[in-house]
This record gives sequence, C-alpha cells and structure tokens, in this order.
Amino acid sequence: MAPSWSSVHSAGREARRPAALYVLLAALAAAVTAVVYAFDPATARFYPPCVFHALTGLQCPGCGGTRALHQLLHGNIAAAFRLNPMVFAFLAVAPLAAIRPALLLRPWAAWLAVAALLGWGVLRNLPW
Repeated sequence: MAPSWSSVHSAGREARRPAALYVLLAALAAAVTAVVYAFDPATARFYPPCVFHALTGLQCPGCGGTRALHQLLHGNIAAAFRLNPMVFAFLAVAPLAAIRPALLLRPWAAWLAVAALLGWGVLRNLPW
C-alpha cells in the first residue's frame, strides 16, 4: 500500500523544521555576536548584571564571559583569557554541539559539563 499524500507531505514538513531551526539559531547567534562586538560590556549599561554575583559577591562560572567574548572578537586573546578562560572551553565545544547535538544530550556529557562548571566556579573564587 502506497503512503497517502498527507503522510508524505507532513514528512517533508518535518524534515524542513530542523533546517529552519538551525537557520534561526545561526541568525540569532550572529546578531548576539554583532551586539557583543559593537558594544563593550565593560561600559555599555544594557547588559544584564550577574544575579549570583550581586547576591553573593562571588563570581559564577560565567562571570566575565561577555566581556571575554568582546575582547576575543577584537583579537585580544590574553585579555579574554584573563576575564574568563571557560569561554575558550565553550567555544571549543560549540562546533561539536552544532554538528552533533545528540552527542551532548548523553548523560556523561551533562555530568562532565556540570562538573566542569562547578569546578571552575569553585576554583575562580579561591583566594589565590
């Protein structure tokens, strides 16, 4: 028995949905990158403050990430690394997430990410 037109038509629509989602996410990432490039987070006041830092006075694993990305986009690698080295780890994993997103949904990947973020959050607040 041949498939009906509606099942073939809906299957085509389902195949286009992920492609459209990737295009939307790429456009959003490009827009965010353009804003971070154009407006220095150290001086622009429209970036949201870190709630964790405001409440505790400690730096969360992401504190300084936007400023680091701004510096990196302007070619200041050393300044970016001083602000938040975790940005480099994130940028190393981002292409993998784009190419093989299912790999990052595995439990070991989630536990590794949690351990890395918690470890970095503790290390960056030690008094050395």
